[in-house]
Amino acid sequence: MSVSNGNPSKLEIEELVLRYAREQPNLGQFSVAQALQARGIDISASTVRNIWKRSGLETSYLRLMAKSKGDSRSGSLNDAERSLLERERRNRRLAAKAKGQDESVTELRRDEILLAAARIFAKNGYAETSLREVCAAVGIQPASLYYHFPSKEDLFATVHHLGITSINTALDATMALHEDPWIRLEEACATALKFQLNPSELATVVRVDPGVRFPAKLQQKVDADRASYENRFRDLIETLPLHEKADKTLLRLTLLGALNWTWVWYQAPGRLSAEEIGRQLIRIVFGYGFQRAAGGEPHRES
Repeated sequence: MSVSNGNPSKLEIEELVLRYAREQPNLGQFSVAQALQARGIDISASTVRNIWKRSGLETSYLRLMAKSKGDSRSGSLNDAERSLLERERRNRRLAAKAKGQDESVTELRRDEILLAAARIFAKNGYAETSLREVCAAVGIQPASLYYHFPSKEDLFATVHHLGITSINTALDATMALHEDPWIRLEEACATALKFQLNPSELATVVRVDPGVRFPAKLQQKVDADRASYENRFRDLIETLPLHEKADKTLLRLTLLGALNWTWVWYQAPGRLSAEEIGRQLIRIVFGYGFQRAAGGEPHRES
């Protein structure tokens, strides 16, 4: 569907959210919220979940089941989705048998835990967050939390991975819209900063703070997540028509350093938006400017 010019209506936003549920049922509420935010739509992960809930699509299992039944709008399940659905069915049967309860309860409770944990990790930081506080926020006993997440490390790793997946999804959607390598990088930076400077809990959890180190195994998982994000910028810089003597690694590290440090000094509302700062960083780091005449193409200045 197309969205009306200007701000989309509430009905149009709901249809977009449901369209993601039908066409990409494997995407969670965080990823869909970030993808829509990249399109300029102000929506939170909890709002996405509420829209899905009203249509009985609040879990990936329910969305996969809906798509498996098939309709002209969503098409049929692909191989990856069929595999995921089988795994979900198996896990739900095992969970229901182990807990002696309806299988739908376990996945819904897991989502509640992740939302509460993201909020508390963002507020307190990893070291100062206790699982007891997460349990109290969700209203469950520690044994129920450990059923889903064996340790605080595992819980934080899952929340952090959700955040990185969300920003990667938004970056991929942005990059797919542009062919010019300079424009692609510029808009990728705009998207990255829009996420990083967002006050949402997920954005706060994934911010890079060089003064914070995690336990060794958790640090490995965090580093792997960040590498998946940073590799997108590695690929973007590789496509740039740079001088043959330009050190692409140095350029990439300089750019990522500038992006990752912006949240320390950024204040909203400010003179520039998060996206405008991202675009300006490219022009500063790479030393080029855009001249846009009416209907004209941007070009790099010599």
